[in-house]
Amino acid sequence: MARRFAFVGCYSGFEPGQLGWVGSNLPGEGISSFHFDEANGELSATGHVTRQASPSWLEPSPCGRFLIATHELSHHTGVEEGVGFLTSYRIGQDGSLSEVNTRPTGGRGNTSTGFDRTGCFLLVTRYWDGGVAALRFNPDTGEIGEITALPGHNGSGPHPTRQSSPHPHGIHGDPKTDFVYAVDLGTDRVHQYKLDLDTGDLVLHSEVPFASGSGPRGIAFHPTLRMAYVNCELDGTVVVCAVDDETGLKPIQSELCYPADFEGENHKDNFGQAQYWGAEGCVTADGRHYYYICRVHQSLAQFDIDGESGKLSFSGRTSLLPGSNARNLTCDPSGRFLLVASQDADSVECFRIDPVSGGLSRTDVQQAPCPADVMVV
Repeated sequence: MARRFAFVGCYSGFEPGQLGWVGSNLPGEGISSFHFDEANGELSATGHVTRQASPSWLEPSPCGRFLIATHELSHHTGVEEGVGFLTSYRIGQDGSLSEVNTRPTGGRGNTSTGFDRTGCFLLVTRYWDGGVAALRFNPDTGEIGEITALPGHNGSGPHPTRQSSPHPHGIHGDPKTDFVYAVDLGTDRVHQYKLDLDTGDLVLHSEVPFASGSGPRGIAFHPTLRMAYVNCELDGTVVVCAVDDETGLKPIQSELCYPADFEGENHKDNFGQAQYWGAEGCVTADGRHYYYICRVHQSLAQFDIDGESGKLSFSGRTSLLPGSNARNLTCDPSGRFLLVASQDADSVECFRIDPVSGGLSRTDVQQAPCPADVMVV
């Protein structure tokens, strides 16, 4: 089997209670590196820790030789408007990371980054400044280039605290076309851009409305079907969308991911300030299953994906560690394991995926201070 590494990005440099969405009292130092055993789903520390300010989203380059990390800086830590960064690292054969370069993003709150379909542009959110950005990327050297587009969003939503202004939380390039989808939690919309591959400009094509107060957060694509799954934070749902090459997303189904009788609004672990506090979702490599993090309930909701329609049917639930408030999750490249960054439990949890049912069984838990993201390369 291929030698794999798991990289864990941890929130750093905060005082207990300083970040309103973080319950952990144990700040990390940056990116921790682990060996990942694809035979048994176990993690072991390599001893390498790369110091960086709050790398809350990690994205491998399409070739797998580089790792891109956001710096999720915010006004809570005294960062001024318009300040944000991405860093590119070269992945060493021992799991170490060596910095290629760091570039400004033009805004705070870089909660997500990803590549366009060509791998020549990086896309990044500016959550606190209400916009997104595109930057050039050299796939041969791993070097991040200049900002080519810096569009801002307008609007708001009904939630008085979370939706008083635009807050793009997720961004993803379409795997087949030049569409770029900016998922805006603050406006209940996905802003659909067309990326100009010559200039790097992001031209607004259309806006897709979601349910009022739903708070769309991120998006995951099916590996073979032209379907996408938008995880909504504030109403605890996942929205299934058909994807058209000319018009983009078309919502066709919405499923509640929390138990129907769950009341989380006044729960001690709920820092999301709404009844639900959903986090990220992901699709398995074989396209048969979808998982969604239910924060506060501290569980993963599991859905089966219909092989023809792409629609979802609820199929099970797996408990996470007590007080987990997990922020992110990923499937390893083999598709046999699911790894979860359990932020407030200061741990990374690993589960084996049953190849038939999609059910999860825990294989390992490793300590990591305030983990915000985990990625296997």
